[in-house]
Amino acid sequence: MTYILPILPVLLLFLLGYSLQKTRFFTEASVADVKKIVSNIALPALLFQAFASIKIELGYLLLVLVVFGACLSMVFLGKVIARMLRIKSPYFALMMGGFEMGMLGYALFLSFYGEQHLGKIALVDLGQVLFVFFVLMALLIRERDGVQSTAMLLRQFITSPVILAILAGLLASLIGPLVTVGPVLDTLGRFVSMVASLTVPLIAITIGYGIHIKREGLLLSLKTIVVRKVLLIIIALAINHFLIDAVLHMDAMYRYALLVMFLTPPPFVISIYMAQDDRQEADYVANTLSLDTLISVLMVVVAAAVYV
Repeated sequence: MTYILPILPVLLLFLLGYSLQKTRFFTEASVADVKKIVSNIALPALLFQAFASIKIELGYLLLVLVVFGACLSMVFLGKVIARMLRIKSPYFALMMGGFEMGMLGYALFLSFYGEQHLGKIALVDLGQVLFVFFVLMALLIRERDGVQSTAMLLRQFITSPVILAILAGLLASLIGPLVTVGPVLDTLGRFVSMVASLTVPLIAITIGYGIHIKREGLLLSLKTIVVRKVLLIIIALAINHFLIDAVLHMDAMYRYALLVMFLTPPPFVISIYMAQDDRQEADYVANTLSLDTLISVLMVVVAAAVYV
């Protein structure tokens, strides 16, 4: 029971969001506007804080590359498994790689381990951010439009508030020791903290509000989640043991951060960049993301209790 207490506020916010959905408290447009606040303002502020507090060491770049490689490998494994299980949906493989950190992972990690470890989860997250923006989005656009526009991907990358916040945070981390924090910077820092503090409650409420699970196609969604969870847990434990512990000798909190990330659902961006006119595929993706969100929360609770 004590392991549930840290995350209980977030669970209650999920429940609040779900209750608001049942009472139709928001319009769809209102929910979309709240998500815009999160993705364009609150989350970038949180990510700036996270990456500004990263402890940058050259050896840690190996972890970034390994996480990127793990995400890429999962997509290839997904294609192989899809053929073995005779799953025809192209989105089965695409939902194998990447993690929903911005809209879920950070909230779960902070609930259990606290803001003092924000820089650690940010470092662990960096490899999958690069995968999502440079690989997954390219595959989604190619699947949707039949083409892959490098210029479009590059434009989305350099104009994304999330990416700009990460880059600004990394820059702040590098020049931070050389800068004297005066009243102006201190005030700006407190402003960023206030904006960042909106992230977890708004994310939790909108996730709860957006949970829709349909019986149709439920079996395929469950297959997707089981395959993804089993493979990613094995990979996460291997990275923790052989890389984080044995090679890099990193703080144990990095192991917890990596496991939390590997337990989160596929990136929600899949539902945005997929073909919207294919109702069957859209329902499959939405069903899988909603169900995986609930399962992920439960698995993170269990992992926090048993994984040391």
